Amino acid sequence: MKTLHISNTNFEWELGHRSTLPINESLMVHPNFMQLQFLPFLHAKKGDGVMVTHIPDEVPEGLNVHTYDESPSGYDHLESWGWSKAIERWSPLPYTVPLCTAEVAAKSFAFTHSPNLPGSQLFRTPQEVMEWGEEGPFPKVLKTLYGYSGREKWILKRPEEVIQIKRAVELEFEKGHQLIGEPWVKRTLDFSTQWYIDNQITFLGSTVMKTSEWGFYQETHVGKPVPFLEEHKEFAKIPLRHLQERGFLGNVGIDAFIYDGNKLHPICEINPRKTMGWMALTLGKSLSYTSNGKGLLPTELHTPKKITFQKQLKVIR
Repeated sequence: MKTLHISNTNFEWELGHRSTLPINESLMVHPNFMQLQFLPFLHAKKGDGVMVTHIPDEVPEGLNVHTYDESPSGYDHLESWGWSKAIERWSPLPYTVPLCTAEVAAKSFAFTHSPNLPGSQLFRTPQEVMEWGEEGPFPKVLKTLYGYSGREKWILKRPEEVIQIKRAVELEFEKGHQLIGEPWVKRTLDFSTQWYIDNQITFLGSTVMKTSEWGFYQETHVGKPVPFLEEHKEFAKIPLRHLQERGFLGNVGIDAFIYDGNKLHPICEINPRKTMGWMALTLGKSLSYTSNGKGLLPTELHTPKKITFQKQLKVIR
């Protein structure tokens, strides 16, 4: 069976912006999306196809690489990083986005289907956010519904800072989005579990993550012990069953962390898509996505303008 791959790591961006751009254009809105579209080069099978906006200088032997001005044929099915309406509009193969995708990809789904940190709130109006932001304790974090890799959030360290983001907050509500407020806690370990949903729910494995001081993704480690793993898995089965009942199919990554010494926050995010944890498990290697230089992905791309990527996916020895 031959698969046509699309690595649309702009999954949350498309949902958060309610984008109607064609898939090739939406992948070009950020250099990281353009570089990460080549992730299938690392896991696709010989004879598979990979869709890209531009063909890089080096292509793995045995793969068929296509641009979006082509009409690829000879493939049995299409596999994407996450479900995408842009891909659905473009696809020459059967590809139907589950109706629940936007709902279950929003952070409000994890908030309403799993335990919350003490003091967390789901905001439905800008006024609620302003009142919350003026009261301690600090620091605290305000999250958008479709942030990713630690992005699209505000970390408030003082009461006066909330007024500085007032317009940005109003814009989120004008989009019809809610916001989530949480206390900032000292994490001692971040980890994730990977799952696959079809007619059954399959556990694929666990990884340990490294993030920056303020929560930006940096590394994924395989083979490390995960405290509270079994307890986390029991919590995870509840939203996973709900996803299955709603008709969602495919990969799901669920993030969790240990904080304040030895307390488990069993679910902090539910990502109904492939993740870097899935990629690390698939390759059987620990990975980082930080500094640039030589690594697993192209370092530059000609569009025809030359783009030099500022990050690189590397194997951690």
